[in-house]
Amino acid sequence: MNLHKGWQQRIEGARAAEEAPLPLPHPGQRPKYRDPRLDRLTMKLLPGEFYATREDEAIVTILGSCVAACLRDPVAGVGGMNHFLLPATSRQQDDPRVAARYGVGAMEYLINELMHLGARRSRLEAKVFGGARVVQGLSDIGERNNAFIRGFLEQERIPLLAEDLGGPFPRKIYFLPAKGEVYVHLIRKVRNDTLFVRESRLFEAVSRAPASSDIELFS
Repeated sequence: MNLHKGWQQRIEGARAAEEAPLPLPHPGQRPKYRDPRLDRLTMKLLPGEFYATREDEAIVTILGSCVAACLRDPVAGVGGMNHFLLPATSRQQDDPRVAARYGVGAMEYLINELMHLGARRSRLEAKVFGGARVVQGLSDIGERNNAFIRGFLEQERIPLLAEDLGGPFPRKIYFLPAKGEVYVHLIRKVRNDTLFVRESRLFEAVSRAPASSDIELFS
């Protein structure tokens, strides 16, 4: 799979230097909450964000046609997750708030941050989720996202340990980086046309105001 040349050069440069991460979109000052089922502090990701940690905590996000990649270095005990909307953009995006909404940028940023926390790229392993076709009126964005993430991991030689991609249902994903465990909840029922409206608005918002930071697929 051929990635955008500019992005590929940046990934290779970061891989060689293992330098500090670029300024990244992240959950910012939003507080973590304690999930009673997991009994852990939990960080919620919105579309276009990522989070990496070496702590024994959880990361959660909700996916429709978007994809989340969970990456982990089991030796360093470092892991993280991203949430991207689309596989690629035809335009070069220098604003990380925009670039991280696309697959290559989201993966580059997450890998850089994991390395900054002590991971080695050669030890990274992946589990990937999402890419459902939840809105029949839209093009199959989920399948494009799924093809991207499989191709990216293959090209970057990151082992894919597990995947749950495609299908008609959105998913809620819990990732425990310290253990490498992922819990997946299929959302089989969405009242009325909630899903259609929210996912349609999501992609409309990306195209009209890509630097906005308050886009959320589900409440």
